[in-house]
Amino acid sequence: MSSTQLISRLDVSPAIVGRLCRDFTELSRETVERCVTDVGLRGRHLGVDLTPELVELLAREHLVSMVKSEPPSARRAEPSSGE
Repeated sequence: MSSTQLISRLDVSPAIVGRLCRDFTELSRETVERCVTDVGLRGRHLGVDLTPELVELLAREHLVSMVKSEPPSARRAEPSSGE
């Protein structure tokens, strides 16, 4: 089962994934979908009824941490001003 199928089973709006993809262009759509799905599955596992707004908020926080934790060696080199 793909992450998109899991999202629909969790009643998470594809609009959430779309908004997060627009905000996190450095991450692939698959990564964003997986994050949203994971948030929903964790909530279900813990017995918490997550609203779509809360799923988006938690996924956003996780995606921010993913972007900020990228090691410097993975970043693209910026051309120096002399080039």
